[in-house]
Order: sequence, then C-alpha cells, then structure tokens
Amino acid sequence: MATRPPHLCTCGKIVPADQRCACQVIRDRARKARFDQTRPSARERGYDSKWEKESKAFLAMPQHRHCACGCGRVANMVDHIIPHRGDKRLFWDRANWQPMAASPCHSSRKQRQERQL
Repeated sequence: MATRPPHLCTCGKIVPADQRCACQVIRDRARKARFDQTRPSARERGYDSKWEKESKAFLAMPQHRHCACGCGRVANMVDHIIPHRGDKRLFWDRANWQPMAASPCHSSRKQRQERQL
C-alpha cells in the first residue's frame, strides 16, 4: 500500500500527510470564532418557536419519517433544500423542506454541498 509523503506547512514544519499542522488548526478556529461573532443567533435567523412547531408537524407526516438522502435513518430535523440565506419566503416554503437525520447526513453531507454553492 502506497502512502503519501509528509508535506511542508507554510509555517515551515513538516507534517504527516494525513494530518494538519497545529498552526492551521489554530488559524481555522480563530477564523470561525470571528465569523460567529458577526453571525445572528438562530432565533434571529428565524428558527424560533413557530419554526419548531412547523418543523415538528412536517416530520410527523408519514412521508417525512426517513432521511431524504436515502440512508434509511429516521429524520429528526428539517433541512432547506435550497439555502434560504435570510429569504423569509424561501424559508417558509414547504416545497423547499426535506426531512434529514442531523448526523451524519446534515452535519457532513449537506454542509459540504452548501459550501460548494
């Protein structure tokens, strides 16, 4: 089995191929912390008691019992197919909702898809 060689980080340290340098981890954490300071809270983005009530009703429907990705897991959250990005009309459009399992489907697959948009 061939393995990839270590790589040289921008800080000058040699890092194994399957790992990230500590300076990169620290830099990413700082960047995410800066972003979180300016991001509105979930309630401010529309995920309030009305959303909780509507999403629970959506998931209670028999056709929305399982995750839309096809993994077979029981859905426990509602995902927006097209990211609403603050658009209230798109946020409340039930045709834009899909049932998903929070982990790993929404936590990894869906987030990866949205980053590509």
